[in-house]
Amino acid sequence: MKVLIVGAGGQGGPCASILARDPKTVEIRLADVDKAIAEKVAAKIGSPKIKTFKVDATKTDEVAQLAKGVDVVIDLVMPWMASYVMRGALSAGANYVNTAFDTPFWDEFADGKPLTMQEEFRSAGLTALLGCGMAPGFINVIARQYCDKLDSIEHVKIRLGKKKTGGGPYDDIIKPWNPGWAPIQALKDCADSPICFEDGGYKRVGPYDGIEEWQFPEPVGKLLVSHHSHEEPYSFPTNVGKGIKYCDFKYYVACHPAALVSLGLASDKEVDVKGMKVRPIDLVAAVLPKAGNAFFDEDPSKFGYNDAHNFVSMVVEIKGAKNGAEKTYTIHCPNMNAPGQAIFDLFGTSLVNVALPAVTGARLIAEGAQKGVIFAEQLDPEKFLAAIKETGYPYKWDVMES
Repeated sequence: MKVLIVGAGGQGGPCASILARDPKTVEIRLADVDKAIAEKVAAKIGSPKIKTFKVDATKTDEVAQLAKGVDVVIDLVMPWMASYVMRGALSAGANYVNTAFDTPFWDEFADGKPLTMQEEFRSAGLTALLGCGMAPGFINVIARQYCDKLDSIEHVKIRLGKKKTGGGPYDDIIKPWNPGWAPIQALKDCADSPICFEDGGYKRVGPYDGIEEWQFPEPVGKLLVSHHSHEEPYSFPTNVGKGIKYCDFKYYVACHPAALVSLGLASDKEVDVKGMKVRPIDLVAAVLPKAGNAFFDEDPSKFGYNDAHNFVSMVVEIKGAKNGAEKTYTIHCPNMNAPGQAIFDLFGTSLVNVALPAVTGARLIAEGAQKGVIFAEQLDPEKFLAAIKETGYPYKWDVMES
């Protein structure tokens, strides 16, 4: 398999590291607007399979030129750039994968319109797989697997919570906020009006609407969660069907972004400050930490501490009916980057939660999958999960039936 990775930042390194250790991958073209970042990633991995390039992801012709002769383009730049990279892959005759998506696909789902480039990819005999990271992505595949066991679906509720232990009791309030990726994009996600699927249709709600307490498995425990701008409620109901009535995604309420949103500091509308026009979010951008690259800073000596003190919990509650009787599946997916040392030994990085599902999706569509624009829940869940397990990835999830 020959692969072009567009974006060598936070996920580009882990993705390239996983592919470099895959015997079926023969060539990796790693491209970024800052070629020095791609070169630094390549130097750390040290694989002769990797070649580095400079690319502007918003210039379709540049992407297309680099994509000539590859089987799959893996897009790891910002979601709003997706259509540019997709068009480049299509022009080069390559399949395409990304880990997140938004415009124009969100509006097309909500308005019931045809998806951008759907017919073009299908006519070309190619696949564009959207939203195949951790969430969306891995969580969609798991949810689809259990939806397939039901005759009808009442609701699909997706919850994501995080908790750190080992520090002070008020660290979540008094320590500086760092979401672990681009802070401004993370803040915009909190400030956007999310979508949920209700009574068979899409409904837009306000930021932090639907706030409730949700009991995650320990040690995460009970957290406040609220509606959050995310991909799953757009694609999942349409693609899974079975009369689904309700679908949402709720994220844990973190103090820092909630305060910024409530104070109006996540707004991109100009305000007058002593005669100067200022966008509040630009002020916030100037003082928040810049997005880092955890791949470069990975320290195996800290894996034990991270495994013991940094927790992520994804829960999917699926309620429906089977053979006329009500049935509920509650699926718990813990931190996908633990145990850190075992994963690092296998892939050269422990940061696989987004990259490994993307690589797995790329393998499946390169080997043959539904043509056109598809989403993670449209992959064969048995094949997807089997492909992940075949790598030796030591991950388990829990399922409770009632």
